[in-house]
Amino acid sequence: MRHFIFWTTGMLGMISLGLGWWLSPWWELLMLAPAALWLWASVVPGCEWWGPQMKEFPTRKREALLTFDHAPHPLETPVVLDLLEAEGAKGLFFLTGVQAMRHPELVKLIVSRGHGLGIHGMSYQPGRFWWWTPGHVKSEVETAIGVLRQILPDYKVMWFRAPGGRRGPWLHPVLKAYELQLMAWSATDDASRSSDFDSIVIRMRRDIQQGAIIALHHGRIDAEGEPIVPDLVRELLLWLRGQGYKLGED
Repeated sequence: MRHFIFWTTGMLGMISLGLGWWLSPWWELLMLAPAALWLWASVVPGCEWWGPQMKEFPTRKREALLTFDHAPHPLETPVVLDLLEAEGAKGLFFLTGVQAMRHPELVKLIVSRGHGLGIHGMSYQPGRFWWWTPGHVKSEVETAIGVLRQILPDYKVMWFRAPGGRRGPWLHPVLKAYELQLMAWSATDDASRSSDFDSIVIRMRRDIQQGAIIALHHGRIDAEGEPIVPDLVRELLLWLRGQGYKLGED
């Protein structure tokens, strides 16, 4: 599907430009349809036109997975690790290469406590990642893997999450080359929407079902400037346990 959309949008764009020059500028409006398709496939989280991504995991049990973006965070990650340990829960932390270089001790701590690691690339730029060139995307992925190998030489990273869930058509070939799988989510605190704590909790509870992948974002603050993720983890752990969910424990 991603190859079909990629080549179709390109061909339609070239044809419409030619017709606009030869016949009438109105033909250039034909560009809007392929451009809109391209934009939709690239910026809408969860859209699979460019290729598959895991938004939930198959299970016959009442299970969910907590994941954390833009990790590690020097203030929030240790608190989150303590909260998960208190509940016997396991999570998956998506690292940026820059944060990992700044806080290698936290990367090691995450793994030593039995949690998993994924990567975003070297940086976390949702507004830019999706239109970066193939070479830039490859460099982001390759360099981030190199940083992680320096910190944990024996760790095999398996998961990638596009910043903000946005990505271009060339991401999947890059991931395939590095044996990475793309993980999205089925429930999120959604950094682009309201920062009201109660609204976030209500929305996330609605979206959590069996096999849910839950995405939380380090560094989010509320209207008073207080971090959201630690309190959100406390609230979700309490609710998930009450609903009978298992959270990645052995």
